[in-house]
Order: sequence, then C-alpha cells, then structure tokens
Amino acid sequence: MKKIALAVALIGTMSAASAQVYVAGNLGQARIDVDCSDTVSCDKSDTGYKLTAGYQLNPLVALEASYIDFGKVKARVIESGINVDVKGESSGFLLAAALRHNITPEVSLVGRVGLAMLKSKVTASAFGFSDSESYNSTKPYLGLGAEYALNKQLRLTVGADFTDAKVEGETVSVRLLSAGVQYAF
Repeated sequence: MKKIALAVALIGTMSAASAQVYVAGNLGQARIDVDCSDTVSCDKSDTGYKLTAGYQLNPLVALEASYIDFGKVKARVIESGINVDVKGESSGFLLAAALRHNITPEVSLVGRVGLAMLKSKVTASAFGFSDSESYNSTKPYLGLGAEYALNKQLRLTVGADFTDAKVEGETVSVRLLSAGVQYAF
C-alpha cells in the first residue's frame, strides 16, 4: 500500500512540475470546401488564423482552447439571368487534447483531437441588396502539427487543422494549413 501511495505522489509531483500555460498564434492558408459546380467563378481559399491558449498537463498531454477563422469563400452565380455574389465564412472555437511526441529535445510531433463549435455565415448580394443566413455546428476536430523549440519558452509551429461546418443544410470540410509561434510562461 505504501508503494502505491508513493507512486501516486511521484506521478502527481511530475505532473505539477511540468504543468505550464502557453499561448500560440498561427497564420496560413484556409479552405472551405463548398460545391462550386453551379458557379461562374469560385474561390474556396483564403487566409485563415488560429489563436490558442493551452495548459500542458505533463510532457505528453495538454488541453487547448482556440479561436479559429477559416477565412472566406467567394463565388458568383447567375440566378434568373442576374449575377449574384455569394460570400461564405466559417469561424469559431476549438476544445482539444493535444498529444505530443518528442522526436528530439527540440522537435515534437503533435496530434490534436476534440470538438469544433463553428458559426458559418452565407451572404448573397445583387444590385446593392444583400441577404445573409448563419448556421451553427458542433463537429469533431482533428489537428496535426510539428514544433521546433528555439528555447524553453519559444517554439516555431506548423499545423493542419481539420473539421466540418454546416452551411445551408450541408456539411462541408474546412481546414487550415498554418505556421506560427508558441510562447510558454
């Protein structure tokens, strides 16, 4: 019984010693995979970003909360002979567990799994008039990344974030390929 208590105390001490708060910012190429088959023009890619606050529970596991913006998709359709400009956007919050695997003392691979709570908005406009609709969705979220430690506090990061969003009753894939920095306090 004493050995079990000692093991639990050691694990608790190791977790407390490695607990650390960090923040990160990433910027990159976002894509909202809408169906562009009935459009005159369509651009599914835009600049996107992600802002993250994390809590490193131990060297391998962290909990993260992020705000992510997947940018905008722009399209033009012809409806009853009228050009209609359509813009769609998707952004929201991610809650995830981040699992790290150290390749070297400086290089880590990161896998993230969690939930994405997104709000998507579609706006159609023609002749100076516009109409918009918003859609909320909660979907599974996956992320992959790599980190390079410049020092104990500062890391360079690259990542790929994947989830789905609800747009006009359909589910579309959204993703962000990005690079950024992470700072640990």
